[in-house]
Amino acid sequence: MSTENSAGLFEAVPKYCTELEPNALGRVAVMYPSGNTTAVVVGEPRGANLKDLNAQIMQVWSADGNATEIEQCCYLTEPLDAQAVIRMEMFGGEFCGNATRSAIAFITKGRDSSGLVEVSGVGYPLQFEVKNGEVAVEMPIPGSGFVDRVDEGMLVNLEGISQLVVTEPQDRSARELLAGLLGQNKYGLAERPAVGVSYYDQPTGRANFSVWVKDVDTCFDETACGSGTSAIGIAAATAQGESVKLSVIQPSGEAIITEAEYSKALGAVVRSFIAGTVETLYDGPMRLGANLQNMPGEVVALAAGTPVRYIAEGLGAPEVGILPRAVR
Repeated sequence: MSTENSAGLFEAVPKYCTELEPNALGRVAVMYPSGNTTAVVVGEPRGANLKDLNAQIMQVWSADGNATEIEQCCYLTEPLDAQAVIRMEMFGGEFCGNATRSAIAFITKGRDSSGLVEVSGVGYPLQFEVKNGEVAVEMPIPGSGFVDRVDEGMLVNLEGISQLVVTEPQDRSARELLAGLLGQNKYGLAERPAVGVSYYDQPTGRANFSVWVKDVDTCFDETACGSGTSAIGIAAATAQGESVKLSVIQPSGEAIITEAEYSKALGAVVRSFIAGTVETLYDGPMRLGANLQNMPGEVVALAAGTPVRYIAEGLGAPEVGILPRAVR
């Protein structure tokens, strides 16, 4: 990534709140990544009961009369890897593709750029690229044998989340199927940090998703799903034995593009990414209800110079496309 046009690219990063008013968050960005509305808390809410905080953020946003419903929450903190521009942690510790894209859109302000981002549920940085208003991110493929053909369809076990892709017509909803699988702990799914069911209609390219997150105990029929969209592409590439690129229509009516690269030599998908637009619905303080338990005593600020130093020193990531990472 060139550093010539990078001045101010991450200028939003230093503006973090370290001292909170009672029952308030200093800065929350509410993002819309093709649906799947995501709250991004700027800074780490140490000491908070994240399950309670998750519910409170959703409640406050809904009570304020907003047309969209927040489906998930995450926070930004300092990366462990010096080459990553930020670390995004889901409140449930799972992986989420759309929350990752939301964090990237917030940090870059949607300006053309590329680099590495750390995310919860994944043990290595992922590549991202922002170009012409679209935010793309590498998806975390754990290695060979992560796709299983099961009775219901194809089970795609990404790092941090499992997605069951179903392409045959069903007599029950995605949420009902998900509840049944979790109730039986079929395929050990109840032990995963997050599980989704992705219904995909191949003739129309439309999908429906339901996702459960263990630690915050939420289950949403999501208006868009990045990991589910990636899983649809991975399942299609696995079934066809070749690379695929799909435009998957989300329940929001918007599209997310997914591309899965298939290696005939290895007989497996080796890389995947998703891309689409991300809008900012709100960026500012958020006052919470007085009944919230275990509010954080502070939101720990990021080291303001870290992302700026990353740009200034020219620690570039691979240019365009997916990080060329071998199958693990």
